[in-house]
Amino acid sequence: MAYKNDIFISYRRDPETLEWINKHLVPLLSLRLNFELGRAPAIFIDTQLETGVSWKNQLGNELAQSRILFILWSGNYLNSQWCTLEMSLMLERERKTKRRTAQNPRGLVIPAFIHDGSEFPYKASDIQYFEIQKTFNVRMAKDSVLAEELDSILATQAPAIAKAIVEAPAWRKEWMQLTATQLYKKLFKGKISQDTLPRFSSR
Repeated sequence: MAYKNDIFISYRRDPETLEWINKHLVPLLSLRLNFELGRAPAIFIDTQLETGVSWKNQLGNELAQSRILFILWSGNYLNSQWCTLEMSLMLERERKTKRRTAQNPRGLVIPAFIHDGSEFPYKASDIQYFEIQKTFNVRMAKDSVLAEELDSILATQAPAIAKAIVEAPAWRKEWMQLTATQLYKKLFKGKISQDTLPRFSSR
């Protein structure tokens, strides 16, 4: 096995945010990264999970096979144990592979703030982030001024994001086991009570 995704999008799950991701963020992010990478980026969102399989294991596998974690940060992000686990696992990979340096301040975890960042954890305060909260409007049109502003921000950030993707460490098979182990610990020690992945009708 090897990398499957360039980006794993981690977000506090709700239907409005998901619709904004699918309608605005992913198309524009894909466009701008295509220019930088010379190819279309592989972006994973949890709605791509197949039905009829263990979504817990599949979600873990997708994360283990992703080069970077793109966090849509909101004040309630860490209220989700799934979001916390996704962030923690990628930060641990980043630490072990020494991927956050002065030359690569993006590391493997890239937060984009869609809400006030005052609750951003202190230990992660050295993580370089950017703000798109002014463009996080779930009712905006695809040809709106806000959509143009989001595109402009992503165009500015795309070179650094692409650099983080290109410079991701060589894939290691132990990441699959690590992710599975952490999911097991959380699920079977009662730390994650949610037994089903949220499903949304919005697209």
